[in-house]
Amino acid sequence: MMQKKNWGAAKPVLIFNRRKILALIAYSVTESAKISGLKPGNISNVCNGHLMSNGMYYFRYIHENVEIDLSDIGTLKLEEYDKLCGVERPVYATTKMNRKNWKYKKKQENGNQSLQQVKA
Repeated sequence: MMQKKNWGAAKPVLIFNRRKILALIAYSVTESAKISGLKPGNISNVCNGHLMSNGMYYFRYIHENVEIDLSDIGTLKLEEYDKLCGVERPVYATTKMNRKNWKYKKKQENGNQSLQQVKA
């Protein structure tokens, strides 16, 4: 006999963009996945601190002791939020996050090697 999983209530999720600014507030991990096109399990792992980011986003559960207002969208920074929650989590440097998933193809012109950006 299979054991029933006891799912808890949905936890709201904060979605920060690659510049580490609050972009969206989602009802749950599942809704975050629908919005971002990413896998719910990976989003959950980011929220729990097992992964740093997923896709070009950072995800956080709303902490029980921190009040989030709609006016925070577009202004709240990821580092500020983590500090309000009393946690210290690693994040990518903004320039590194901007270049994530870029692929380069070596191109040789007249004996000089250069890199050409290829869209992923």
